[in-house]
Amino acid sequence: MGDDTYIQALNQAVKQEIIQNYFRERRVIEEEMLLVTEAVSSLLGGIAAWEKHRARLGRALGDANLREKFFAAAGISPPRPQSVASAAPAVGLAPLRGLTRAARYVSLIRGLYQGLVEGAAALEAERQKALKLTKEVNRDILAFEANHDLMMLIAYLRSMNPDELHKRNIMGGNFSAKEKALSAEALSFRPLKAREMGLEEPVAQPRPTAQVMGQVDGLLKQGFKRNPQAAREFF
Repeated sequence: MGDDTYIQALNQAVKQEIIQNYFRERRVIEEEMLLVTEAVSSLLGGIAAWEKHRARLGRALGDANLREKFFAAAGISPPRPQSVASAAPAVGLAPLRGLTRAARYVSLIRGLYQGLVEGAAALEAERQKALKLTKEVNRDILAFEANHDLMMLIAYLRSMNPDELHKRNIMGGNFSAKEKALSAEALSFRPLKAREMGLEEPVAQPRPTAQVMGQVDGLLKQGFKRNPQAAREFF
């Protein structure tokens, strides 16, 4: 084997190793991006379930005026009237014996609200986790772009394609700037955008249960007395 043939074979082997490394690292990033997608999907599903829980609490409060005051004390916006109207009734809660019906109603509202508080905290932790994962993937994408000569990869991959090889022979190996840009884009990754995925907006955090219930206890009992029919679904 002549020196030229040996050098050509060596160059070919080096290029193939570079290509293999490129595709191996590319698969890693694709898997990381899939993890982000799954995390965001889980978060959005959790937020949808939390909104239904908020609407269920709004329905349990019954009176629109009481609902406004309760959620104002909680420090979050009340559910939309349409959501309240279509919310499932808060049924299946174990009755608390030894209390008046009004006291039982207040305890049931407390339980629903506590679920809302805990759910919001869990969702915010999940959002922070997804946001951290997104930043890590974006750092990996930047490192990936820096570690690979995309123009060299384009030239090598095209040399393996008979049609592209024929085109290179005709055009003297020249490709338009647009062709190069499109090829480079196909080999690259676009950084993930937290805003587009809904990760920049914090999840609403209701105030602590004890604080809120201390403010609305009297309002709930008055509301129950005015409209006991609204709480019938609980008992």
